[in-house]
Formats: sequence, structure tokens, C-alpha cells
Amino acid sequence: MNTNITISQHDFAIDDADKEIVLSNLVELRDDVWQTMSKNTRKAYQQDFAQYLAFCRKNGMPAMASDWRLTKESCKAYLEFMVAGPLAHHSIKRKLASIRFFIGISELPDPWKHSKLFTKFVSGQLKQKPAAQKQAKPLKLRDVEKLNRTLELTSLLGLRDAALINVALDTLFRASNIVDIELNHIDWDAKTIFAPKSKTDQSGEGFYGYISDETAGLLKRWIEKANLLDGFLFRKLSPKQTVQPEPMQYQALLKRYAAVGMVLDTKGAFTCHSTRTGGVLTMMEAGVPMADIVLSGHWKSEAMPIRYGQQYQASKTGMAKIR
Repeated sequence: MNTNITISQHDFAIDDADKEIVLSNLVELRDDVWQTMSKNTRKAYQQDFAQYLAFCRKNGMPAMASDWRLTKESCKAYLEFMVAGPLAHHSIKRKLASIRFFIGISELPDPWKHSKLFTKFVSGQLKQKPAAQKQAKPLKLRDVEKLNRTLELTSLLGLRDAALINVALDTLFRASNIVDIELNHIDWDAKTIFAPKSKTDQSGEGFYGYISDETAGLLKRWIEKANLLDGFLFRKLSPKQTVQPEPMQYQALLKRYAAVGMVLDTKGAFTCHSTRTGGVLTMMEAGVPMADIVLSGHWKSEAMPIRYGQQYQASKTGMAKIR
């Protein structure tokens, strides 16, 4: 398992009968399951659990135990520690989910399942943290059109920025999908890009995103200028702007969104989610039906796009219809 987690027997308080099962399951996770999970999911699990292990070691507590009551006390102390700190509601929930993932993998008793009181305690603690997440600053169509006129499209860096931002807006792809695009995923005639996987695509069927004629033109210019014949679409660039065989990574993509923000005089406020948020608002403002927005963003319900569009909706409903 390619992970930063180093586990010793001192991290557990488990009976001899459980040791063989725990070891066998962790080996199976490493050998058979780990690589089937998305890179971002693996990274989140390993970072979250490594932080939990560090807390337990510092405080002399077992991370997991054969007795669910011991695991409960460790998780309870860790939850109180997180709530007292700067972590937001959703970050804490994700870290608890990561801990439960490894408890489940190990087939050790889960305190959430054994204790209704503990479940209530977790719920009460989480209420102390606001659940609303800060919305990514939207990067709308008009911003992207301005960007296309402003960027230096004769340079590899400027052309790559324009191509990837236009792709992100048209497809509403997440960052993980953008960096995984390969040339053979593009269907020029159908005006689509295929994404083989997504964090919400449990069946592994993949999905398609639309690309406009303008986006297709920018992509073709980028592919020709970068001399790409196959493999990944959005490649790393060296400091001297030499195209590398490896794809861009998330942090590099995030830096390009910040750079785009500087070009558009937003002080680098954009994130990798800005085109997803901006795409939804662009469609809402154009009167695109919600069902079409949900389909284009590959959501399972209207809940997320509605949340993205709360500010826009506030200016169109209620008293906005009267005054």
C-alpha cells in the first residue's frame, strides 16, 4: 500500500483472536482494494488516519481495539480535540469517516454501531461547528471570455491555462477529472470529453462532458503547440516551459486557478471548484432548466446546484418578485 501510515501493534488493543483477522484484512486492502479507489480518496484516508494515529500515540490511547468501549474513548477524545480547533464541520465529519473506514476494514467493533449515546455525542459536538462551507468564488462564462482575450495564447503556459479553464467550465469536471483527461477521451465530432471515473460514480461507468467550438479550438491549438500525440492532455511544464510526459497534479492546477484570478484582477481568489460553481450560475442566469444543470454536472439530485445558486436565487425569489 503506497501510504504514509506506519502502524505497529502498540497502536491497537486487540485480542489474539482478532490479530490474524486484522492483519489479513489490511493485507487484502493493500493488495486488492487500495488501487481500485481514486487517488484523492486514498490520500484523504491515509492523511486522516495518520493524524488520528498521531493523536492517539501522543495521548497513550489505542486507535482501535477489540473492546469497542476503548475505541469509543479514543474517538471521543479526538473529536473533542478537533472541535476545539480550527477545523470546519465537514472536515471533522470526513476525518471521522476515515477512522470508521479503517475500523470497518479491520472488522473490529465500531462504537457508532454499539452505542446510541456515542452517536448522539458525536452529533452534539458537530453542532458546535457551522455546517455551511465557504463557497468557491464563481468563475463564470463572462470571466472566461475575458480570460480568453487577456491571456498570452502564443505561450505554452497561457495556452494551457486557457484550454483547461474552458474545458473545466464547459464540462463542469472536478479537478481530479481534468488532470486525468487523455487525448483518446476527446470525441471531436460529438463535442464531448469522456471521464472514466468520478468520486460519485460507484459503478465505474464514467460520464461525458460537453465542449464548445471555442474550447475545441483552444484544445487543438494546445495539442499542436505542445506536440502531443497521445497520453495525458494537460501536462506539466518545466520552469523553461518544456512539456513533460507527466500530467499536471492537483496543486499545480490550483496554482493555475490562482494565477487566472490575478489576470482577472480577483487577487487569486479562484479555486479548482470555481468553474463548477461558475458554470452552474452561468446556466441559471441563462434560464437553463434545473434538470439539465443536474445532468451536466453529473449530480444525483438538485441539492448541490441549488446550494451553488443560493445567492442568485435570493435575488429572484421572495421579496425580489415584489420590490
